[in-house]
Amino acid sequence: MPSKKEKDHMDKVASFGCIICHLLGFEESPTELHHIQEGRMGKRSSHFKVIPLCPKHHRIGKESYHYSPKNFKEKWGTQEKLLEKVLTYVKKNDDG
Repeated sequence: MPSKKEKDHMDKVASFGCIICHLLGFEESPTELHHIQEGRMGKRSSHFKVIPLCPKHHRIGKESYHYSPKNFKEKWGTQEKLLEKVLTYVKKNDDG
């Protein structure tokens, strides 16, 4: 169960909308939070290491992370790079 601090962070991330859709110029999109995979099979990352993805880019369709992590990475970059973009957005909104 996430702590209040983790929940607040995840709410901020979710408010961004799908990071992939955002990169494509669509800033309003539904969001599911994806805990980035850190190389440990079946082990989910911290609640602070989440990226917002719409269902199409998260789990439904051939462009989704869960359909093919390899193809997702080739097309959109690493989860870590996407996380950096999202954290920059969250920090910018916290500061402003």
